[in-house]
Amino acid sequence: MYGCVLLAAALMGYRSFLGVTDLGVPDVTWPGAIVLLVGSMVAAATVRPWGARVPPRAVSAGLWGVAALALAGSCWVLLNLIQLVLTGAITDRHGDSDWVTFAERLCLTVVGALFVATALAHSRRRAGVCPRCGRAHPPQVSGRRHPMPAPAPSAVRWIAYTGCCAFLPYLLLHTLGAAGVSGVEPDGFRPTWSMVLAGVCGIGLAVFLLLGLVRPWGMVFPRWTLWLAGRRVPRFLPLTPVWVLAPTLALYGTGSGLLAGAGILGDDLFGIGGAASLAFGAYGWALAVAAVSYQRRTRPLCLPTKQLASC
Repeated sequence: MYGCVLLAAALMGYRSFLGVTDLGVPDVTWPGAIVLLVGSMVAAATVRPWGARVPPRAVSAGLWGVAALALAGSCWVLLNLIQLVLTGAITDRHGDSDWVTFAERLCLTVVGALFVATALAHSRRRAGVCPRCGRAHPPQVSGRRHPMPAPAPSAVRWIAYTGCCAFLPYLLLHTLGAAGVSGVEPDGFRPTWSMVLAGVCGIGLAVFLLLGLVRPWGMVFPRWTLWLAGRRVPRFLPLTPVWVLAPTLALYGTGSGLLAGAGILGDDLFGIGGAASLAFGAYGWALAVAAVSYQRRTRPLCLPTKQLASC
């Protein structure tokens, strides 16, 4: 449906899809419409009889490709939401109203989430495993059980620790700016110490969220949570903010770094702009990797029904 709307807009002369032309990037209205329309055909192939004639690998590649492109196109939606909460308006980099682009990013967020879910379901059906737990077992089940708390694999933990440390240059530069060191902040701006403290608190919460995904206390409430101690942490509690933050931060940090390196943005890669790109990009990708590991480690297991021996 979204692809049809975008196609109609392109035929009517609309040439500002996602507002990329403001960044000096060629218009992507026609490519976006084509990707969405092709994606709808690929998604239909997972549930229609004629889809059995399409190679399964081609279907999976198409689903994951559309999901990746949709999430990439929606990467600034979190920043739009923050701006909406703080100011009550949505504007572009020039200060003009930009509600249309905001709506486009919201739609792409939904499209990306739906294609990810479709791709996972198709992959599991293709592998002959349970679409709920992702494991092979008899079709009759008597219930589900949750796995025991366990830390993430060593490689995932080190990725998470790296993502936490990526904030240090960004925080250090802001601290130097608050201390009055010239040339650190753009346009002579000097942050107050309360701003630095707020940044430290925000980064602390971000680190807490990331470490909770790779440590056992992120699966079962630890002792210091008082009356919650020993209870299982609901999966949606950490995963909901994670999957809201991770795509935006990862793609924002990576995209801004690439645009700055190409000279499209005026930020210096070795200044506060580069430090911000490093911090948000590295943290976002580390958050995504840790979230995938957390989902796998906390996925409930189906319990097959015991077959009664015939008399």
